[in-house]
Amino acid sequence: MSVDAVLFDLGGVVCRFRPERRLAGLADACRVPAERVEEVLFSSGFDHLCDLGEASQDDILLRVRDGLGFTGDLRLLQDLWCRAFEPDPEVLALVDRVRPRRTGLFTDNGPLLLDALPRAFPEVAGRFDALAFTCVLGRTKPDPEAFSAALALLGADAGSTLFVDDSARNVEAAGELGIRAVRFTDAAALAGELDAILGE
Repeated sequence: MSVDAVLFDLGGVVCRFRPERRLAGLADACRVPAERVEEVLFSSGFDHLCDLGEASQDDILLRVRDGLGFTGDLRLLQDLWCRAFEPDPEVLALVDRVRPRRTGLFTDNGPLLLDALPRAFPEVAGRFDALAFTCVLGRTKPDPEAFSAALALLGADAGSTLFVDDSARNVEAAGELGIRAVRFTDAAALAGELDAILGE
């Protein structure tokens, strides 16, 4: 079956993922050690609740204020959060190459990044027909319901969709649902795989 739609992961694929930059930025803003930021927001499981859509932006702002002493506003918090992501121009060029097929961004991320993406990274947000953030879908990868919801948001069928992710577990889960899936290693390898698959 031909490929009519392509779902791309965000962190580790479309954007290089640099979580240490976010930790450092938040630590500096709050004047606390990075280890404390990690404890309050990430190892505690709070970030996972954000990814599931169980914490709003106001909830996150309150958490960093009460738990870390943050004194900035929501806009600053968004900017600090976005420091973990660095758009990869080579991958963005590959997103352009798959057009006019529908494209979706399928990512385990919360409301801070979803709201900030068009402002912080317009070159990313503007390339996708659907932003399938798990905070909206209510499930995270590799949950089959997350994939089903992402496909529905994109208006695509499993059998005619290609999925690109850097996680072997997520790629395997997609394949079990009948979605053609490719594990991302680098832009050059992905270019060759896209040529082979989309040229069939």
